[in-house]
Amino acid sequence: MYGKILFMQLNDFASIVLYLSAFLAAIVFAYIGQKKNLKFMCALAIIVPVLLAGFRYTAGTDSMTYRTLYEEIGTEKPEITEWRVSSGSLEPFVVYASVIGNALHLPPSFLFICFATITTGFFYLTTKLFSKKRAWLLYGMLILIVFPESLNMMRQLAANSIQVFVLAHIFSEHRKNKRVRITPIIALLALSVCLHYSSLLLLPVFALPFIIKHIRGHTLTLLLCIFIGACILAFPALLKFVIDLGILSNRHYETFMEMPGSLVNVKFFAAAILSGVLIANYCRTQKLFYKQYSLLMLLGTAYAAVGFYSGYLGRLAMFFWIIIAMFIGKFICQLFEKENHRVAVCSAVAIGYFVLYFCVLGFNAIMPYDFAL
Repeated sequence: MYGKILFMQLNDFASIVLYLSAFLAAIVFAYIGQKKNLKFMCALAIIVPVLLAGFRYTAGTDSMTYRTLYEEIGTEKPEITEWRVSSGSLEPFVVYASVIGNALHLPPSFLFICFATITTGFFYLTTKLFSKKRAWLLYGMLILIVFPESLNMMRQLAANSIQVFVLAHIFSEHRKNKRVRITPIIALLALSVCLHYSSLLLLPVFALPFIIKHIRGHTLTLLLCIFIGACILAFPALLKFVIDLGILSNRHYETFMEMPGSLVNVKFFAAAILSGVLIANYCRTQKLFYKQYSLLMLLGTAYAAVGFYSGYLGRLAMFFWIIIAMFIGKFICQLFEKENHRVAVCSAVAIGYFVLYFCVLGFNAIMPYDFAL
């Protein structure tokens, strides 16, 4: 349907060079944009990884699935397209973006670009809320550690990027004792659900700012620990309840539960260990910033526990992985006094993770990189 003008597949070494060149260029643009207050450079920091993701062909586990789906929606009858949305078999954003793209005679790259733009755009906005001085450095951590996951889970990462931004914004307003505007918050959360239905199961996270305000100290920690236990013991019944309410379709229920979880749930134990460290410091710290995110990490452990039942839903922990990646960068910056040391260590950690996790171990099938124009 869409003739390829140019197709090229790189070897593994060239793929690594391309990825790192694009990501490091984006980080440099973010640095210049922040230091010189140049919006054009900030835009380039977002555009570069978007182009890399947008013009890929088969790089990323689900890329061909989305290409096929995009072309199917372009040729099917309108009533079938509407059924996809009304039945809950496919998220509205995917359907209508595909309809618009096909109406404009755009290739499947249009869909990839839409999702990548949402992901990187909200990553950038979130880092500015997380750290005013070193937003560019934290953005680099997200681009190297988290963004490559979006070449596979592009719907979920786009949805999660919006939700992390919303929560960071609420926390930021909370620390400034400002009133949070509800309407844009609801609109953004609704958009995240339209991107990926699993976002519904993350909505309880947004009660955390209210809970922090009204419940203090060890009581809150105890309640969150009970919530973790409830997630581990009662999750299947809870998910069935959501299905019965008609929020998710039976097809989604089957998909959620068909990929078995594992007691060797790396993200769960990583989140549990990190939460333990943060909670141990919870009562000592006087900064609301650390109180907020310490408790958020403990809540993240509850969601990672979902992976005991379903590998598919265990990916909800990706929401917290975004925050963990920024926390790693912030922690490194606190350990070192000299700026060049901070940059060097953050770069080593992020680049090392990218090369080992995505290139050597081959997660998310982003290697080798191929593109089509």
